[in-house]
Amino acid sequence: MRHIDSEFDAFGKVVIGDYVYIGAEALIMPGVTIGDHVLVAAGSVVTKSVPSGIVVAGNPARPICTIEEFYARNKKYNVKTKGVPTVEKKRILLGLPESMFIKK
Repeated sequence: MRHIDSEFDAFGKVVIGDYVYIGAEALIMPGVTIGDHVLVAAGSVVTKSVPSGIVVAGNPARPICTIEEFYARNKKYNVKTKGVPTVEKKRILLGLPESMFIKK
């Protein structure tokens, strides 16, 4: 753009709601608002605002399912180790059967 207009400088405010998970290397573009209780998948490029309560993924990011649907599909993999110290968590995870791990 600067080859067209050397003074060009544009900004957009990004607003992130409460209880939002943004996966590794996801990009949130200027001007986007993300609602509450949203999961943005790793590597996603969020180019448009996201309403509350959904999972988005892709480039550009698109709705995949609701948070409730995501939880229902994955609750069987909950190993309930939130807050457990790292060494103890590793011991627990190494002792779990293969069926407790998500497979794609």
